[in-house]
Amino acid sequence: MFPRLALLPIGLFIIWCFVCRQWYVCHIKQVCEEQVQPLPPPPDETVDNFPLVFNWQSPEPVTRPAFAAFRDSLLKTVTDTSLFEITGQYAEGEAAPAGFANMGLARGEAIKKLFAEFLPVDRIVVRSEVMAKPENAESKPFSAARFGTKAIIKTSDPPVVECFKEGENSLTVYFPYGKSQREVDMKIEKCLEDIVTLLKASPGKTVKITGHTDDSGSAEFNRGLGLERAKHIQAILVKNGIDKKRTSIESKGEDQPVASNDTEEGTRLNRRAELLVNG
Repeated sequence: MFPRLALLPIGLFIIWCFVCRQWYVCHIKQVCEEQVQPLPPPPDETVDNFPLVFNWQSPEPVTRPAFAAFRDSLLKTVTDTSLFEITGQYAEGEAAPAGFANMGLARGEAIKKLFAEFLPVDRIVVRSEVMAKPENAESKPFSAARFGTKAIIKTSDPPVVECFKEGENSLTVYFPYGKSQREVDMKIEKCLEDIVTLLKASPGKTVKITGHTDDSGSAEFNRGLGLERAKHIQAILVKNGIDKKRTSIESKGEDQPVASNDTEEGTRLNRRAELLVNG
C-alpha cells in the first residue's frame, strides 16, 4: 500500500507551484485577473429638477425648493400690456374634481393662487390641456403645467352694442379675454334694464342666453367658459326679479364666431353672450 506520508510532499509541491505561478503572473507580469464587482443598481429617478409638480389624481401643487426663483423668473416676463397664462395639464384617467370641467383646470386654479400675491388676478388666465400620461405617474410626482404670456391689444372703440334688433328682441354682451364677467358699458347696462322691463311687462315672454368664446384654449375649456358667461347674464336677470324658469342657457364655445379670431378686434367680438327674447 502506498504510504500516506508520501502524499504530503506531493501536496506541498502542488501548493508551492500554485503560489509561484500567482506570484509570477500577478507581481512580475502584472496581468492578474481582477475580480469583476457587480455594478450598483441605478439610482431611483426623481423629478427634483421640476420646481412645481403634482401627484396623480391630485389638483394640489407640490412646490420644490427652486419654485421661488422659478416663480420670480416667470413674473419678470409679464409686462403692463400682457396677461399671464397658466395651462394646467391632465392625463386621461384623472377624474375631474368637483366644480371643475377637468383636472387641468383645477390644477391651473391652484397654481393661480401661488401667483395671486404677486400679480392681480384679472391679469392671470387659466387654461387646460390633455397631456400624455407620465411614466409611473401613480407612484411618482410629475410636472403638469405650462406658462406663457399673451399681449393685450387695446382698441379705441368698443364693439357696437346690439340691443333689440328689429323683430328679434336681442342683445349682445361682450366679455374680456378669458373672463366670465361682462365688460362694463353703460349702453349694455341700459339694454339689460330694458330686457328686464320687457320681461316684467310680458309674463309670457322668455329669454334664451347663449355664451360664446374666441378660439384661445381648448374646445372643452371654451365650452365651459361660454356656459359661465351665459350663467353670468342669467344671474343678472334673476337678481333683478326675473323668474329663473323664464330663462334658458347654453354654450356654443368657439363654434360660432362672428369675426376672425386672427385679429384682436375679431376675438373681442367673439367673446360674447347673446340674449334672445321669445314669445
